[in-house]
Amino acid sequence: MPLPEPESVAPRARRAPRRRLEDARVAELPPRCRATPADGGGTPGGEASGPLLDVPDPTTGSVLTRVVDTGPVEAAAVLGRCAASAREGWAWLSGEDRARHLYALADALEPAARPLAVTTALVAGRPVRDGLDVDGPALLDAAFSAAGWADKLAAVGVRPRPGGVVVVVATWRTPAARLAAAVVTALAVGSGVLLRARPAAAPLALRLARACEEAGLPAGLVGVVPGEDPDADAALWDASDLVAVVADGPAADLRELALDLADRGTPLLAQPDPAGVDVVLAGADLDAACAAVLRAVAGGAWRRPGGSRVLVAETLAAGVLARLTEGAASLRVGHPLNRATDVGPCPSAEAARAAASARTRPAAVPADLPEGGWWALPGVLVAGPRTPAPPPGPLVGVRTLKTEAEVPALLVGAGEVTVWGGRHGPGPHRAPGSAGLDLLRALGG
Repeated sequence: MPLPEPESVAPRARRAPRRRLEDARVAELPPRCRATPADGGGTPGGEASGPLLDVPDPTTGSVLTRVVDTGPVEAAAVLGRCAASAREGWAWLSGEDRARHLYALADALEPAARPLAVTTALVAGRPVRDGLDVDGPALLDAAFSAAGWADKLAAVGVRPRPGGVVVVVATWRTPAARLAAAVVTALAVGSGVLLRARPAAAPLALRLARACEEAGLPAGLVGVVPGEDPDADAALWDASDLVAVVADGPAADLRELALDLADRGTPLLAQPDPAGVDVVLAGADLDAACAAVLRAVAGGAWRRPGGSRVLVAETLAAGVLARLTEGAASLRVGHPLNRATDVGPCPSAEAARAAASARTRPAAVPADLPEGGWWALPGVLVAGPRTPAPPPGPLVGVRTLKTEAEVPALLVGAGEVTVWGGRHGPGPHRAPGSAGLDLLRALGG
């Protein structure tokens, strides 16, 4: 028997605490974000040299900051500056010396954790509480872990790079921890780093580059080229000093990038947007499983940019649906700088529209939220064999399983799978992660 569509109760919202203004000041978003200097002097700023791209505020839809769309000549010049800095002041260091500098960088990221969390909240709508409690520790763990590889490359069969530049394509999807891991890992193998930041990622990328400079790394070793000009992309992919590219995003975009790089023989470490799937089988700890799913729902498109689904054994479906429906209704929707907020705005207007259109019943946004924001309320959708998976956002699709044999076919394309229950016990059960080592080997010579 199909499950009934759950009723949705409008989540509550709280007024912002006074700390919100203090947090906003910590971020210090510049009115314009532009490429780091290519000549080794000065600081980003001055007159714009390219078109201005608006970065909207997801809570109001108004302009939060603007990005100077870097042109191909300037992009190539910044990459050349990174390569020169890597050759002259970095690649010739021993692994032990690089490790020492990178541990200093990891230490320098600790006081930067709050500004990074606030920046992500302002630009991508990620609640600052999650940025501090979840993303901050993950950022430091990633940085220290990557720094530890610098003097152990031989042990894992990685040959250091004699200079060169790794380009990291950053989007609103790119968590600060993943960005830091890519930067520190590239530095660990002796390369410079160029952050090719799409407009919404520019403030975060510039702040991370500033932390690298403040940690005492050679000037220009970590550069930032914000924007989306395809000619600038082509100039970077054609650069003789380019040794690898790291990127995340939709699978279709990554396939196109892979084709662009294939003719040049440049390695691409692609991280497609993960579709998160929780499989709930007999013997699962339902309270723990539903709590984990609700954390993913609260994270929305930021947590699982490929969408979120639950596959649940038929005998457990009613209990799981009841728990998720009640839990989703209790999530607090509000301003991302409010420490009481569970669910902030969507990171893009398209994600908000997709989440709203996926619901079969209209859901009213709390009246005290700013108009014009990209708001989407958390919800639970019942899925069937012909029902499309829910779009990225604070939604989860629940589909019942008659037998466990159905599971493999339903996991095609999933990027993050957690199994609860089944023959291995209550769970959670996940595949062991080796992303850090895979990144190191992909960037190494």
